Amino acid sequence: MLLPGETLRVEVDGLISGSKYKAIFMGKSYPFFVVGPNAQRALIGIKLDAVPGSYGLTFKTPVIPGKVQENDFPEAPYMVTIDTKVFTIENVNFTPEKSSLATAESREGAIIHRANLFLSRDQQWEGTFEYPVDGKVIGEFGLKRMRNGTIDVGFHKGIDLRADKGTPALAANSGTVVLASHFKAHGNTVMINHGQGVMTIYLHLQSISVKLRQKVTKGQEIGKVGSTGMATGPHVHFQVFVHGVPVDPKQWVDTEF
Repeated sequence: MLLPGETLRVEVDGLISGSKYKAIFMGKSYPFFVVGPNAQRALIGIKLDAVPGSYGLTFKTPVIPGKVQENDFPEAPYMVTIDTKVFTIENVNFTPEKSSLATAESREGAIIHRANLFLSRDQQWEGTFEYPVDGKVIGEFGLKRMRNGTIDVGFHKGIDLRADKGTPALAANSGTVVLASHFKAHGNTVMINHGQGVMTIYLHLQSISVKLRQKVTKGQEIGKVGSTGMATGPHVHFQVFVHGVPVDPKQWVDTEF
């Protein structure tokens, strides 16, 4: 049983090496990647607005020319249940100066979306992920956010961690920088590709200390904590994506995928 915002791990053994198998779930296909000599894994992010219910998980076997196809996957789908999650509503008040930055949100979001499309087959992360700062959570994942009491801005898709301005912000795990940008609404932003569809993003930094396409290791400084963009105080907005779907960072900190 899963909740909206959680990550589903599907691992199978004995697949033909080099073949591109796929998992099909909720109308979308997810690639399998090699994670061992005979093991392949697919990761599926459950959207925050997923409708509770039972959904079939099926598999697609690649066609290999000139070879009789043997499909060891069951014909009947595995049934996966998505449970109901109660979302807390939170209001955040912004000054007129900060509110004016919202006009850049859509354009910046499109840039982040394009960076999220980059897919590498190698797993660059190791073990569990770490929070970028050791700070108090001031904005939980999955809140339904209101802005200035009247504007519905949807789900809060990451975790806000308070820290003093200038505190080093650290990479949650090893990977490659795919975005290092000075945005108006999101503030100074770093995005790291960890491979196999997994990305992390860090918003509102005071400064950025990494460059595009730079390799980073877990715990390496990527910038300093700040309050740039639409931030009401010094903190890091930390977010994890699985194939472009925002998922709960706490699960990735607590669980090794």
